[in-house]
Amino acid sequence: MHFFTVFLALVALPAVFAVAISDDVLSLCDSPSVVSETFIGAEKNVQVQALKCANDLVPREANIIKKRATPVNVCGATCDTNCFVPSGGGPDPNECHVISDALLFDSENVGALFNITTNAAMAMITMKFRSCETYFLNQAGLDLTYCRTDWGGVIDWVAFNCQAPPERSRRQLRCAQPTMVYSSSTLLKKIIGSRFKLC
Repeated sequence: MHFFTVFLALVALPAVFAVAISDDVLSLCDSPSVVSETFIGAEKNVQVQALKCANDLVPREANIIKKRATPVNVCGATCDTNCFVPSGGGPDPNECHVISDALLFDSENVGALFNITTNAAMAMITMKFRSCETYFLNQAGLDLTYCRTDWGGVIDWVAFNCQAPPERSRRQLRCAQPTMVYSSSTLLKKIIGSRFKLC
């Protein structure tokens, strides 16, 4: 079990150019459209996009959870991790670290926490920098609050530790709390890519 102590806020993937929406994101989000786009980090080189999906991202089971006025804080959640080899190579861990640094910068300069709602227009956030892409997908059925530092920590941990020569490993993570199940996703990829889920 891997413990994430701090966490995750919006980190945009760098690159001065816009990157096409990946096939992995398309497999979860039907007909995605960009609602907003910005660049984050000290050098503003990480692209962050809020995506609107045509499909319902919340599993039917999650719809029975009553909506709360206050988002549920899932910072510091524990996750079990499992590695498996993907059909393609993974991202450059150093490029993923750029995203992690951008999240840390925003944590110190914008705020430690961020909310991700169940609102269909803002249920998926993606960040990209060169070969590395990460996304947070709220499928919990309720609004969540997460730490930017936790997200950055997860990105670094998976990028640098979930590798198996000659290819990088594929990491799948899932988290659960005693009173509810929630999920989000973090995706690191290079062309075909490595995918893993973060809760």
